[in-house]
Amino acid sequence: MMYRQLTEQAEKYLRSLYQQDDIAGQLKRKLADLMARGEANADAACRALRLSRRTLQRRLKAEKTSFQKVLTEVRAELAVNYLKDARLKSLEIAMLLGYSNISSFTTAFKSWYDVPPAEYRQKFLALR
Repeated sequence: MMYRQLTEQAEKYLRSLYQQDDIAGQLKRKLADLMARGEANADAACRALRLSRRTLQRRLKAEKTSFQKVLTEVRAELAVNYLKDARLKSLEIAMLLGYSNISSFTTAFKSWYDVPPAEYRQKFLALR
């Protein structure tokens, strides 16, 4: 049940990316899918895209981005989507996004949105 909801949220995010046909857009789609399986790393992404690591780096550089930047964008977007689901605990969200602990996730979230995830969630849920 929970997996299906997460998959639906990831698919919603993926649909928003389909207008991006560049390599960064393709990588975002693959990473969102890989993240749901706990495989959001460069090697898995390269296999999924059927590109060597060097080719992926070169093509991302040509688009003025990097694997790490794209991974961060996907995590930031999915974090917000997951926090909107009150049934998901922060630790579950951290794990889904590939963080080993809640502290790492909280630090990253604060760097993206200037508020901790719990505060973001409270504000979002208060608006509903």
